[in-house]
Amino acid sequence: MPTPAVHRSPIGVRVVRTDADLRKVLALRAAAAPGGAAAGSAEPDGFDRLPNATLLLAESRLDGEALGSLRILTSERGPLTFEGRVALPAAARAESLAEASRLVVRRGRHATLARLMLWKAFHRYCLAAQIDAMLIAVREPADRQYAWLGFTDVLPAGVRFSPEGDGTPTHRLMRLGVFEAHERSLRTGHPLHDFFFVESHPDIELLAAVGAAATRAPRPAVRAASLPDHAHIAAQLQELAIV
Repeated sequence: MPTPAVHRSPIGVRVVRTDADLRKVLALRAAAAPGGAAAGSAEPDGFDRLPNATLLLAESRLDGEALGSLRILTSERGPLTFEGRVALPAAARAESLAEASRLVVRRGRHATLARLMLWKAFHRYCLAAQIDAMLIAVREPADRQYAWLGFTDVLPAGVRFSPEGDGTPTHRLMRLGVFEAHERSLRTGHPLHDFFFVESHPDIELLAAVGAAATRAPRPAVRAASLPDHAHIAAQLQELAIV
């Protein structure tokens, strides 16, 4: 097996641990809200402080500027955001699940890379924590971009739900198996394959969040390949929504 090439990124991803870290996440969310920071909430939502929640923060390694954030919720330690609104099929209920939500990325020249680093961190977290599948609830038209990443519907085709529980159904619930992600990207020659499975990014720091599971997680086989075409990736991902 080839040794993964180490790539130092201008962006680091780490777990939110302090109130100061949380304030950075809330500021990012507020700035991305309709109407901007003046309209956005400066308070955590009900899921942020649950025992099954892990908040990730992407920052510039140059000046520490907050560039993006993502929340992970794991099913084995608490509720997911869509519980009570969606009845999962039996196959999904039998899996350990991790849901990504509240993805937000600051606009700018590093936006695409920040988003990629957060998604790679999510996948690496799931590998280390021995999660079976990754879930997202995503609205149209951004669902097409997640389908491009390999996510498929959990619910019967065409079924949508309202995240608020009482509004117009707008969101698809989509799933990607943690090991399926590697197998699919290798089989299809996906342009993100090398970024996720060949390149090593030491600027993603998650070990403390997953504890000893990081040493037990099996590693998928990887192949040597050229670096990904980030311009192509940027074009494919530019319409990803905040979910």
